[in-house]
Amino acid sequence: MYYFCIDGGETKSNAVLFDYNAKVLAKSKSDSGNVYNNVHKVENNINSMWSDCCKKAKLNKENIKAETIASFGLAGVRFKKNRDYLIKNINYFKKLILSTDGYIALAATSKNESTGVLNIGTGVVAHLILKNNHSQQLSGWGFPYGDKGGGWWIGLRMVQETLRAIDGYINKKDIVVKETLNIIGNKDLQILNWASQSKPIKLAKLSKIFFSITSRSTIFESIVKEGVSEIELILDYIIKKAKVDKIYLVGGISKFYKPYLKKKYLKYLIFEEAKPLFGALRIAKKKFPNEVLINDKKKY
Repeated sequence: MYYFCIDGGETKSNAVLFDYNAKVLAKSKSDSGNVYNNVHKVENNINSMWSDCCKKAKLNKENIKAETIASFGLAGVRFKKNRDYLIKNINYFKKLILSTDGYIALAATSKNESTGVLNIGTGVVAHLILKNNHSQQLSGWGFPYGDKGGGWWIGLRMVQETLRAIDGYINKKDIVVKETLNIIGNKDLQILNWASQSKPIKLAKLSKIFFSITSRSTIFESIVKEGVSEIELILDYIIKKAKVDKIYLVGGISKFYKPYLKKKYLKYLIFEEAKPLFGALRIAKKKFPNEVLINDKKKY
């Protein structure tokens, strides 16, 4: 028996092939695992990582596929049309289990009840495991509607404030304006061309310069305030409404927000690195329940 697990986020995907004893046989990487944005690309990435892992492990993929349980955590997999497409086309494994990428991070905590994971990276999404093995997702609605506080949202806000500065009704000398113009161009046509291609991945890359800003910046402070406000709203819901008191704060941007959060939240937060691929493995080995969303009560 083998286990093939994938953690597929907005900007990158990681895969591991395990043996029956959870020994890592091979690893592989690819780009986006967002099913909602481009299911055909995700399908190709899955097939590529499967072939790569088998090659690295010196195993014949045709010989072991019927002995392999696949457990994938993929962004956007709640979108039924594209999820069904994957189920139909990735049909060569003994069993295929599809979860959201945030849910496999929750499974990696090794907790089975009243636990949450708040993942702040390219996007923002929280997953909670509640009583009776029900799970709930907060935020994570994707570009351009959700994910306030995440990487692509920060990049978007940088561009928005820079355009206001170009038009002359906020301070043009702000360091955020200068740094943003260095990326998107100084002339109208350059900016329009850049904006026309500004997908979430591109905006998230732009946000990287945001975290290196050390000079006084009104725009920086305003964006941080907006992001923190959203994160604290999510935390309030998790703690007060969902009655969850153990919240793992994970994701590439989570450390940036930590100093800005009110002290009252810190006693609920756990700053441990989650290993989503091992969460996917726990689901595959039936050590953590399959994802059941409150929204529609349906197992994925």
